[in-house]
Amino acid sequence: MKSIYKKIVLLSLVCFSFIGMQKSYACDSCNFFEYSLLQNKSYLGVFYRHRGFNDYKSYTTVSPAAQAILTYPQQLSTKLLPGNYPIVMHEPEGNDLYVKKSKEDYETYQTIEVRGNYTINNKWNFTAVLPYEFNKVYYAEYLELPKPSRDTTLFVQGWGDLTLAGDYIWMIYNQKSRHTIRPGFAVNLPTGQALVKSANENQDYFDPIIQPGKNAFAFIPRLNYQWFLNNQGVNAGGSYQFSTEGAQNYQAGNSFNAYAIYFHQFQAGEKVILAPNAGVYYEASQKDTWNDVEQNLTGGQVTFAQIGLDFNITQNTLNIVYQHPITQNLNGNQILNGSRLSVGIIRNFKL
Repeated sequence: MKSIYKKIVLLSLVCFSFIGMQKSYACDSCNFFEYSLLQNKSYLGVFYRHRGFNDYKSYTTVSPAAQAILTYPQQLSTKLLPGNYPIVMHEPEGNDLYVKKSKEDYETYQTIEVRGNYTINNKWNFTAVLPYEFNKVYYAEYLELPKPSRDTTLFVQGWGDLTLAGDYIWMIYNQKSRHTIRPGFAVNLPTGQALVKSANENQDYFDPIIQPGKNAFAFIPRLNYQWFLNNQGVNAGGSYQFSTEGAQNYQAGNSFNAYAIYFHQFQAGEKVILAPNAGVYYEASQKDTWNDVEQNLTGGQVTFAQIGLDFNITQNTLNIVYQHPITQNLNGNQILNGSRLSVGIIRNFKL
C-alpha cells in the first residue's frame, strides 16, 4: 500500500513541478472536470455559464493634461504622462477610448456550451467542448477624444474556440475507499470568431478581450483527483494554460487554476440521489501582451468560495455551481470579479 501512495505523490509532483517554473496567474474554464454522479460514463451535456464584473478598487479623476495624450494601446503610444509614466493600458472599450470608471460600469460574459464525453473501458476519457458566447460591456462614461460620451454598451456574440481534451483514468481501490487520479491534456483550437466588428461608422474590430474566439492555440496540462468514502469525498484539481499569439497580435498571459471541493451523496428516493458540495476555486494569470508589450490592466489573482448541487435521476444529472469572490488581487485598477453561476444538464449513455 505504501508503494501506491508513493506513486500518487510522484505523479502529483511530476504534473505540478513545471507549473511552478514561472509566476503564473486566471483561467475560467481550463479545468472543466465537473463533479457528477456518472462515475466515468460517457455523456452529452448542455451548460450555461455566467460571469459578472463590477466595481473598481478606486475611482480617480484624470487631469485635462493627461486626457489630452491618452491613446489606445494598440497604437503603442510612446507619449508620457507627467512624471514619465508610460501609457500602457488595456480595457475592452474600443479605439481611442478611455474609461472614466464609475459604480455603474459592468461586464457580463455568458456562455452556452455543448459537451460530449466518451469513456473507454474506464481507462481513457475524451471530451469536446463547443461554446457560444454572449459578451456585454457597459460604461456610464468614457472619453472618446476629444469629446466624452455616456451610456455606452458594447455587445459581442459568436462561436468560441473548440476545446478537445483527453484524460487517463487511474482508479485505486482499498477496503474502505476509492481514489481516482486523472492526468490529462487539453487543447483550445482557433476555431471561434475572433474578428467581430463593431457597428460604428469605421467598422473597427472589437477589443480582443471581448471577442468570442481568440484565433490562438492554448495547451493545457491538467490533473484531477477524487477520494471517495462512504458516500462522501473530495474532488481536487489544477491546470495550467499556455497560449499562443492570436488575432490583432494579442496574446493572453499564461494562467493557472485549482480547486478543492467536499461532497456528500444522499439517497432521496429510489432513483434520486442528491450531492451537495462546497469548496474553494482559485485562478490566476500573467499579464497579456499586445504586439509584445505587456498590458498593465490585465492579469492577477482571485479566490472564490464555491457551493454546488448535483441532482441525479437514473441517467440524468442536473449540475449547479455558484461561486463568489472572497479575495482578489488584480494588476492595476481593473474592474473587479463578481459572482459566477454554472448550470448543466447531463445525460449519460453506454456505447
